[in-house]
Amino acid sequence: MRLRFPELFRECGVTPYELARRSGGRISVRTAYRWQQLGGREKAFDGALLEDLCDILGVGIAQVIERERGAGSARAARRGTHLFTQRVRSRG
Repeated sequence: MRLRFPELFRECGVTPYELARRSGGRISVRTAYRWQQLGGREKAFDGALLEDLCDILGVGIAQVIERERGAGSARAARRGTHLFTQRVRSRG
């Protein structure tokens, strides 16, 4: 599983700095630049940040997440989904 941050920034015409500014402190500049630099390959992701990103950019979650194809991708996707679900549940 991959998060489409670099593509979304381009499609929505925002820089990581602009995203952080629009978030009003919910997403730090450092976090936004890290998302762009890593090309969406995060090992774990905070569900609340994902919701904030969707709200700020006016996109749905389906536009953010991309399923990667190839060797081991199903196992990696399950592992990534587990980490994502676990973090979302821990936030209540």
